[in-house]
Amino acid sequence: MTMKTAQSGPAEAAGRTSEGPRSLTRILALFDLLARCKRHMSLSELSIAIDCPKSSLLVLLRPLTEKGYLMREEDNYFLGPRIFQFAQSILTNHPFESVLRGVMNDVVNQTGETILFAVRDGEKVIYSSVIESPQPVRYVAQQGINRPLFCSASGLVMLAFDTQQELDDYFRRTELKPLTPNSITDENELRGLISEIRKTGYSSTAGTAHVDAAGFGVPVFRADGHLAGALVIGAPLERAKRNKKRYVAAAKTAAEQLSRALGYRSEFEETGRH
Repeated sequence: MTMKTAQSGPAEAAGRTSEGPRSLTRILALFDLLARCKRHMSLSELSIAIDCPKSSLLVLLRPLTEKGYLMREEDNYFLGPRIFQFAQSILTNHPFESVLRGVMNDVVNQTGETILFAVRDGEKVIYSSVIESPQPVRYVAQQGINRPLFCSASGLVMLAFDTQQELDDYFRRTELKPLTPNSITDENELRGLISEIRKTGYSSTAGTAHVDAAGFGVPVFRADGHLAGALVIGAPLERAKRNKKRYVAAAKTAAEQLSRALGYRSEFEETGRH
């Protein structure tokens, strides 16, 4: 007696292949949505938000709830203790520095320019992490070097997120001594630049710290909304002028990734819906 093994038809095989990734995508979207939402959500709300039929969504919710990744209360769902334990394990084993270096490497690959992460130290900024451009002509900066706030792309970002009182105190006690002939030392002009950075979300300098170099700085936020530092793309002047739009976009995207890794959620993310 011969036996035939059951074989799936092309359509059935294709269905199984796509269902797995689709379910995984929905679970990730579910966790992301509940992590950003400040309240419990009903089955109907979740179904609409992640574009998943209620029947299919229930199939995903049941095992997640049984294992403690989600909690259910009066037909509303929210994150459970197991997902927080999982998140803590990730953060413990993969500290911010490893995430930072990975994101910085991506920016170097995208732009071909030097990327820096700067933190504030009183009246100055310190470059805590640097990955240099692979190009022969490039912006060069050493890790650990410091720059005045008022004439560096990262420093201007720091000043832009000071309170008005902090900014007033800074200008009152700081000698605006130029580093190059291009350094801006007029307080009113600097205040105008700082105001513009608050609106646009990035700073741009050209020859103010180094005569032949430009920088584009963007803020990175901690979970509490305070600055963690500034991400900066440094480049020779001519390349920076040609590619400004692309460099700023790359820096902003990278900074958003880093802010999210630190637990920051913008007002739009917290109130928005998918």
